[in-house]
Amino acid sequence: MAQFQKDEVRESILDSAREEFLEHGYESSSMRRIALKSKMTVGNLYRYFKNKEELSTTIVSPTYDAIDRMVSRLTGGTVHLGGGAESFSASIEQLKEMLSSLSDGLVDIYREHRTEVKILMMGSRLNKELTGWFSKMIAEQIEAHFPFEKNDARVRTLSDCYAGSIFGGIKTILASEQFSDETLKSMVRIYLNSYLLMLDQDLTQLA
Repeated sequence: MAQFQKDEVRESILDSAREEFLEHGYESSSMRRIALKSKMTVGNLYRYFKNKEELSTTIVSPTYDAIDRMVSRLTGGTVHLGGGAESFSASIEQLKEMLSSLSDGLVDIYREHRTEVKILMMGSRLNKELTGWFSKMIAEQIEAHFPFEKNDARVRTLSDCYAGSIFGGIKTILASEQFSDETLKSMVRIYLNSYLLMLDQDLTQLA
């Protein structure tokens, strides 16, 4: 088969895989259905991609790497998705500024890689890693500004709850197709800052 034909087949497989991942999520996606959508046999599909993980990685890695670079830049190189983080702390004002930049960056990347961001945030590694990073950052803010002992179970539970709900809300906002880029950025920024205010009020009462 000529190289350009192989490239066309490969792109057809990737398009079918994107459709499959969006419809069923990574865990429930099927190589058999991807092959059917690509109008080929499963055996032929495996000649191009050895498994579902390789397909997913090929699709989302460029977008994942772009978000990783943004997070690293915003945190002065201390945080890398999937690679852990050094101790990262910031004042409330610095945190607000960072969240503003994060919201703008996420919207820009989403507009350029809409499908890939949706796939990444459907319970996959990016969703878990962003949530985990943000939970850790919230926990450090709590321990730095409120009279809790380090590794207090209440702090971890609260930070996990805040981080999970924050990124659930961001996914909902990004899915709002009717808004312009600037409106989306403003909505995400307002949403993130509202959590900072809520966190401050809730912890003042708890402390």
